[in-house]
Amino acid sequence: MEQLANEWNETMKTELEASKVSTEIIKVPEAFKKDTKWSSWKESVTTYLHSKNGHASLQLAFIVREYDNHLPDTTYTTTHDQLVASAILYGPEFNANNGMVFVLLQSLTLNGSAWAWINNYESVQDGRNAWKALINYYEGDSMKIRTKQECFEAIVKAVYKGNTRTFDFTTYVSIHQQAHQGLLRLLEPVPENKKARVFINGITDPQCANIKLNILANPTYMNDFSLMINYCATAIDMIKKE
Repeated sequence: MEQLANEWNETMKTELEASKVSTEIIKVPEAFKKDTKWSSWKESVTTYLHSKNGHASLQLAFIVREYDNHLPDTTYTTTHDQLVASAILYGPEFNANNGMVFVLLQSLTLNGSAWAWINNYESVQDGRNAWKALINYYEGDSMKIRTKQECFEAIVKAVYKGNTRTFDFTTYVSIHQQAHQGLLRLLEPVPENKKARVFINGITDPQCANIKLNILANPTYMNDFSLMINYCATAIDMIKKE
């Protein structure tokens, strides 16, 4: 294990110098408070763990890797990825790093609903099994169904009545984009035409009536959600400046 860590250290120094990437800019993830934010929170945690060294100079990401055993005949882009995938999941170094990961997860979930799924691992400071418990719940079938429903509801309930201090067109767009990104991650993408129609139907500002008609009459906009949003945003900006 010590030899593995030393090899990792030397190789990673070279890779970091070559790419001029500093792991110090990666901040500690925010606390996990909303179930629908699971995917982005999961990504932020794994990214953070890839940037942090634990005991024996091993990167903490090996604690939360998907597979227990090293997969044979796997090609890795970097030595970093290879060593994260092959570090052993037992022994004193593993136990120490496993505890460090649990402490991190505890600090990020303690005041939210996710804590209920990992508090059984507090006494043994088991970060790996705590992480698996979170994945089993938040990526399980029941949670997927619930998240899909919440995404659809967010889209349907969003209404743009005109810019206000608390709700502007950018906020309206963000609601739709985040919901559709969530549905895409859940393998439930909405067709471009339907996305556009629901988006247009949610705009009730009378000043936008002509903008809506132009979009509905243009097949290009109706079948390209991003292009339609860009046109709509530009047109609304022009109206507000008049």
